[in-house]
Amino acid sequence: MLAKKRQSKINELLLANGAVTVSELATLFGVSDETVRRDLIAMERCGELFRVHGGAVKESVMKPYLELEERNQSYNEEKRELSVTAMRFIEEGDIISLDCGSTAIVFANVIKESFSNLTVITHSLDVFNVLKSKESFRIILCGGIYMPAENTFYGALTIDMITSLCAKKTFIFPSAVSLESGICDYQPDLFQIQCQLIKSAEQVYVLADSSKLEKKAFLKIENMKSDFTYITDSGISANLKQLYNENGINIYTK
Repeated sequence: MLAKKRQSKINELLLANGAVTVSELATLFGVSDETVRRDLIAMERCGELFRVHGGAVKESVMKPYLELEERNQSYNEEKRELSVTAMRFIEEGDIISLDCGSTAIVFANVIKESFSNLTVITHSLDVFNVLKSKESFRIILCGGIYMPAENTFYGALTIDMITSLCAKKTFIFPSAVSLESGICDYQPDLFQIQCQLIKSAEQVYVLADSSKLEKKAFLKIENMKSDFTYITDSGISANLKQLYNENGINIYTK
């Protein structure tokens, strides 16, 4: 098969699965790993993909920004699924901090159902409102300047309060995650909060439904680090999950 035909097929596989592996392509085309790598290098130079250890992913595209009300109406099954998966990383008595957003709301409902004794630090009024009736929880709301669009708090006062607290585990809910662009979001003021949540916690958990994978957003919170734990839903393709693991990214599904 000529290189152009192989590369056209690679594009089809990327569109379908979001990722390809060198071993998969070598078997499919009946060529050497080195031939596949040359194809991937040529395609990367043309901006068709992004090479990673063991294969390639699609060039990450900008995920559209949606208002909170709209986000609350989408991917709710996926958000609940990944939230349930995340429960295996929490223990009774833990001190955890939670980011804001639509996934945070679903996550808060799941921890309310699953645990009796937690200390929860958050700047999200939605998370606070979900958890406030759980009398056995200790809830710490980090106030500051109110942002109506996200129903949360931000600013120097919020950051100072988060800085003064130490969570064992923090759960971040970004807008986009990719090997190429890292962990990304949109709101500059909330971006600062997310960065501080990460700095103030011993362990970092990044939760993103599969629609956010291999996408990018306006602001980069952090690189995808191997010491973070990533949790998504079962919509992730097998190829993409394999490539994440081969690149030192521990990603979990149900």
